[in-house]
Amino acid sequence: MLNARTSPTSYTAADLRALSERMPLNTAQAVMFSEAHIKSYMDQHVIEALALNSNRAALMAAGRLELLLEQTRPSLSGMFTAKDWTQLLNCYQGEIFFPDQIRDIASDLCDDQGVDLDSYKASGIAPLLDKILALSAVQRLTLADALEQIWHRGFLENRAADDFLKELGIDLAE
Repeated sequence: MLNARTSPTSYTAADLRALSERMPLNTAQAVMFSEAHIKSYMDQHVIEALALNSNRAALMAAGRLELLLEQTRPSLSGMFTAKDWTQLLNCYQGEIFFPDQIRDIASDLCDDQGVDLDSYKASGIAPLLDKILALSAVQRLTLADALEQIWHRGFLENRAADDFLKELGIDLAE
């Protein structure tokens, strides 16, 4: 966690660098690429008068995020097939998503498949891209989280993706 601060303006990029020192490279990069969003959140939510230091504000953010994920996961149920999940997992092998990357899932998938986003309709991945492009921002965040969870928890526990998705409350499409 970030060091406890007493004012929202005392948060610095040095805090992120110190936090990411012992992280694997892809995790450290995700943290560093999240810097502007983290700083903005902390500047707004570290409130001395309410005893909300950076640790407490980060815990509040984690709780709020978990609520969003729990409420949004069911909306992904029945949307993606096993083949869709496989294509997405192949595109994002072991990835830790940073905020700006979440909005680029469709273009990342096109790059991975060698398809031009502007002419994807003629490609074999058009049905999957249509689904991704139709997602709300919170659904894309939830999709990214599910991909991370499968790679970094599910596969670590030697579990199949569909089995792990069920645990998250996401059912496969037929």
